[in-house]
Amino acid sequence: MIRLLILLSFFFGTTCQAETKLNYSTVKGAGDVPLTVVTAGSSQRPAIIFIHGIGQSHYSFHKQLESGLADDFYLVAFDLRGHGASGKPWDTEAYIHSETWAQDLEAVISATQARKPVIVAWSYGTLVLLDYIRQHDTSKIAGVVFSGSLGALRPYTLPTEDDPNTAEFLHIRQLQLSSDPRDQVAAIERMVGWLTTTPAPQSEQNVFKAIAAMFPVYARRAMYSRTLDNQDLLNTVTKLPVLLAMGADDNAGMLKDAKLLSQTIPNVCLSVYTGAGHSVFYEQPTRFNTELRSFAAQALDFNSCIVSAD
Repeated sequence: MIRLLILLSFFFGTTCQAETKLNYSTVKGAGDVPLTVVTAGSSQRPAIIFIHGIGQSHYSFHKQLESGLADDFYLVAFDLRGHGASGKPWDTEAYIHSETWAQDLEAVISATQARKPVIVAWSYGTLVLLDYIRQHDTSKIAGVVFSGSLGALRPYTLPTEDDPNTAEFLHIRQLQLSSDPRDQVAAIERMVGWLTTTPAPQSEQNVFKAIAAMFPVYARRAMYSRTLDNQDLLNTVTKLPVLLAMGADDNAGMLKDAKLLSQTIPNVCLSVYTGAGHSVFYEQPTRFNTELRSFAAQALDFNSCIVSAD
């Protein structure tokens, strides 16, 4: 019945919508770190939780939070510890343990009363999702969406040495880890350009840059220091419906692995966005929101994958 109502809304109710109201609150995460949480839509509806990537915030998903998805789903996003308006503990220990990230996500799920949500994770956020699954299994999750990363379910593949972007990528990484504010500004300027294939409007770039500047270098160093390998979780994760939403212009090695997973595991569905890069939900929000709506409806009753791959 829930799936039927969602699908009917998709066909008849997505063109007319009032301005979505965003509700902000603060949740106590692991170690009492305050986490800024934003919700949209009724908490009585099926829940979708969004987890952003490193150096950004819940704002990355504003084209979902402020969309017609809120008419049919309870949308939840939050700023990771160290990011945005959330707390920024200085101790390395606050960022390097799987249990910590899992407790943060569990705190958000509990405080928002998001019942068996679909979870959308982007880039570093996929690692946070898998931290949660490692600590809590998948029993409280309806389905998962990976975007911009496979969360170390496969060995991480850097751009090859002959890739013209490799040198730039490594230079940005060096700048990001510097304590010199001039290096930080240079890194932010370059990194924002990497988020999308087509440059975002200047007003949006300004927001992304401001958010990136709120992320302290000590937190980045700690997060980069983690040894990450989640290959042992692949069988656990793929018991759920899984959607891989990837940009055609993103990491070629990751796309190759995503195609392999979708071709060999029945519950894994791949959707490749031509003309998009690392942030498909931002670059092509109409398509992404349509596919997310469809996937979430499918995940609620767990039938075969109904999202078409390019």
